Amino acid sequence: MTVFAIPFAGGNSYCYRDLARQLERQIPWVTLELPGRGKRIQEPLLKSIEAIVDDAIVQIDKHGVNKVSLFGHSMGGLVAHGIASRLESNAGGSIVLEHLFLSGCRAPQYNCRSTKRASMSRGEMIAAINKLGGLPEVISQDNELMNFFEPILRADFGAVDDYDQAPSTLIHTPITVFSGSKDHEVTSEQIEGWRAVAAGDIKFFSFPGGHFFFTDYLKEISAIICDSLGQH
Repeated sequence: MTVFAIPFAGGNSYCYRDLARQLERQIPWVTLELPGRGKRIQEPLLKSIEAIVDDAIVQIDKHGVNKVSLFGHSMGGLVAHGIASRLESNAGGSIVLEHLFLSGCRAPQYNCRSTKRASMSRGEMIAAINKLGGLPEVISQDNELMNFFEPILRADFGAVDDYDQAPSTLIHTPITVFSGSKDHEVTSEQIEGWRAVAAGDIKFFSFPGGHFFFTDYLKEISAIICDSLGQH
């Protein structure tokens, strides 16, 4: 069994490296590389959650494993949910979904946003991301680095902003939801909304902290993941 992780907005295949290191002795972990960044920098950016789901499933299938779990933070959680829906609907397919781990992510029926971040000015976008704690100053204060990252962020934010889709099918795979108690991006109601998505077991774990709370609780979150997958 392998855990496949989907990056958050602007992230690449190294964005969960510290969490992966906590788990490497117990659970195989692969963070997918999305087009337009990292090792796939020459490929065009994807601009919808559906397109990212399609790409992710192709990547997972190439690994040739038949039992998988999924992890996604923020945008990655929406994508992970989309993958889970697709895998469960493919009855008799070669890939069996064992568990869905969601972090700092609104339930899809709550994803409608009044503010479209993809259309913000650079300054507004930097301010919004800084409020979440997701953009190091070394990037936000460097014009050349922002020239590189801005198109990636706009594509990812646009994909999330335009994804207004109430779940049409329930997820039967066990779900674990992680959240930050001081996350101003995702409310407790939006986290609890995942109950409406779950046809099977669902558990919630809240940690002190903002949107990127998981970086401060790597040991605790890795222990929950291991326990959920029967790896101790």
